[in-house]
Amino acid sequence: MTSTLVVVIGYFIVLIAVAQYFVHSKVKTITDFALAGRALPWTLVTLTLALVPHGSGHTMSLWEASSEMGAGVYWWPIIVGGAFLPILMFWTGPWLRELGVDTVPQAMGRLYGTHMHSVHSVVMPGCWVAISMAELLAIAGAINGLSGGAIPYNPTCIIIAFVLIVAYIIFGGLLELVWISAINVAVMLFGGFLALFFIGGWLTAHANGWEGVMQAYKAVDQAWKFDMFHFSPDVIFKIIIPVAVLHICAVGVMQGPYMPLLGAKTDADCRKGFWICGVINVITAFPWVIIAMVGMAIPEFAQAGPKLVVMEVGLKTMPNWVFALLMVSLLTSVLSTGAAFIMGNANVIVDDIIKRTLFPKMTDETRLKISRPVIFLYAIAASVPAFFAPVLFPVFLWTFSFGIPLFIVLVFGLIWKTSKSAAWTTIVLTYIVNFWWTFWTPEWASGPWALNMYPVTVRRHPDLRPLPRRARPPAPHPRGEGPRSGCRPGARRLSRRRRTVSSSPARRGTNELRRSDHVGHHTPGGAGRSHPRRLVRSLRSVENGQSRQEILK
Repeated sequence: MTSTLVVVIGYFIVLIAVAQYFVHSKVKTITDFALAGRALPWTLVTLTLALVPHGSGHTMSLWEASSEMGAGVYWWPIIVGGAFLPILMFWTGPWLRELGVDTVPQAMGRLYGTHMHSVHSVVMPGCWVAISMAELLAIAGAINGLSGGAIPYNPTCIIIAFVLIVAYIIFGGLLELVWISAINVAVMLFGGFLALFFIGGWLTAHANGWEGVMQAYKAVDQAWKFDMFHFSPDVIFKIIIPVAVLHICAVGVMQGPYMPLLGAKTDADCRKGFWICGVINVITAFPWVIIAMVGMAIPEFAQAGPKLVVMEVGLKTMPNWVFALLMVSLLTSVLSTGAAFIMGNANVIVDDIIKRTLFPKMTDETRLKISRPVIFLYAIAASVPAFFAPVLFPVFLWTFSFGIPLFIVLVFGLIWKTSKSAAWTTIVLTYIVNFWWTFWTPEWASGPWALNMYPVTVRRHPDLRPLPRRARPPAPHPRGEGPRSGCRPGARRLSRRRRTVSSSPARRGTNELRRSDHVGHHTPGGAGRSHPRRLVRSLRSVENGQSRQEILK
């Protein structure tokens, strides 16, 4: 097994070195490093997004949970690939691009003002250091399993995992991540399904084929484990609902998944490959579930336990080179997710904390210089708690839930309206409930109801509701960060009459800006509310040919 580990580590060293050779010379500005120069084609956006939400959830957590819940755990990747990724690629990602922002906290600032920008900038890196640590622990666990326990899990495997995850992004930034991810998608598909082919051959020769596996489960009255539509309470409350809420809501305000979308050439490049992206994300999780369920049906494999059963099956049913490909697929999944999370949070720290708060006159050259050290330090921040994971893990569920109300507020602001009072009330109340449910859980809240994500998700300010179409307020001032009050009555009609008189494009552009300058006058019910997508539509008509950034400036 140690020789397999050498092959796997060698693969990543060569891959990172080649990517560094071809990509490093193309990274000359902070935009190149953080957003790949905003020039990513749809193919790279698609393949990268297929891996970013993959991680240990689609692999190690999935095969371990299948020992208790069976094929029902496969709803995890189905929800991510069939719901979370389409929402990201069709709606929230392009909407953030329309706002002309580089990070998710900047979008919150455009919708709700500078204070909300500051809260999101601080909360997000703090919450997601826990998830980055979880991915780092998964990498360390895979390395430890590959070595057969010869390499100590703590601290040696954790240190190796730290080096690999930093090397994944520190040289070429997002451009390095997307090219490595594109190559690794092909490796994952080939390695995972090739492993199933060899396992099928072994079963035919030694265990009466697939029928032998089914008989083993029927003998202990667990044939239901092969029914994906067996919706037991565990599947519903431990898989379907938590994954839907935590992926769509908590990950929906995390910078990592948005980086490929913000770095895309056009909005069309965000949406074009959503079918391919979703299908890849779903089917690459399939081999892990099947291998684990086969392993738990055969006593000589099942004795390794749910955590190590996949590695035990791989060692005894397939050639070493195929097993090495399978393990490369495993590390590819967790490395892509962990690297994207670390880089995304490092970008937020540089742009929204260091530059915006501490050094507002910082140049782009300085931002580029400090981005790599910040990535390194953030990875250290995720690695140090890993040595004490059993003690700290309950706290991570607490921090994870901090992103849920931020997503709800963000989506309501993007789709319907913004209301500062409703947004702040929602966030403050849900954070109070989060503290209460985490540290003083009610006695009646047992089993899955003890998870703080349930009360945090349902707690929402009553003012966060759709605004009727005719009552939707006008756009904010294009130069302001936060929302402004609505137009006075008649201002829009006046600007429309002025626009019809003019025939020149330049004059039309002037009148459009004049119309937006009317904001600030009082309209009953309009104070503090705005609609950012209407702002973008009005600004796009100012002058054809101008970029979104030029118009917003």
